[in-house]
Amino acid sequence: MMVELGREKRQSIRPLCEGNREVLVRGAVEGTMGRVWVPGLDDAPFCFIVSGDFSYLLGIPPKGAVALDLKSQIYRSASRAFIYPEDGRWEQWLQEEFDGQLRMVTRYALKKDEHHFDREGLKGYLKGVPQGIRIRRIDERLYHLAMKEEWSRDLCSNFEDFKHFQACGFGYGAMKAHRLVSGCSAYGASEGMMEIQVDTRKDYRRQGLALACSAAFVLECLERDIIPNWDAANQQSVELAEKLGYVFDREYQVYQLL
Repeated sequence: MMVELGREKRQSIRPLCEGNREVLVRGAVEGTMGRVWVPGLDDAPFCFIVSGDFSYLLGIPPKGAVALDLKSQIYRSASRAFIYPEDGRWEQWLQEEFDGQLRMVTRYALKKDEHHFDREGLKGYLKGVPQGIRIRRIDERLYHLAMKEEWSRDLCSNFEDFKHFQACGFGYGAMKAHRLVSGCSAYGASEGMMEIQVDTRKDYRRQGLALACSAAFVLECLERDIIPNWDAANQQSVELAEKLGYVFDREYQVYQLL
């Protein structure tokens, strides 16, 4: 059976994750968020990390009974998640262990740095929202509004509760009267980095609301010396990121169970 590591015991996987720049991996190692499994407590050769809709396989792929244990854990804990193999060895392992049960998904990485942003341009996006819309920092009331609706839940759902969100993340929402209609928030957090989540209600799209909320989020990150990481699921997300000043890095593939 795989062993789940509590937050206080995750120092043991630091050697497996050393040099990894994925915010959700770093946050899991630091004990900020996510869940971590290893095959045993002593000198684990690999680890399996799950944080929200994302999962990561790092270290040396297992064989035999341990491989079956990991496979069962993936079914239980990442049945709908994107699965990120650390390297070609893990890709081969996934293809062999889940033969015919995987699909490949294309995602788009933007450069992880803070050197491409025009602060005055970002402030301009905040001024360009339609009349009647207010951009507000997500407080406890907005947190609960976001959690109530399916379209906005991912803005806050990767945190345990509002206190956890307040301590480790932050975000901005676009308000129309008393209704949350768009937002940009931390999906994950680690030392000096935030993973970005952006969502807008269908009937309020193409009004510059996601752009304004994202600009407010990036501006605060810059003020706090935090790198705001943007990983895009589609070309529309890439285009939004590039408007903010992000620079496209690469297209890559991950896996999902069928």
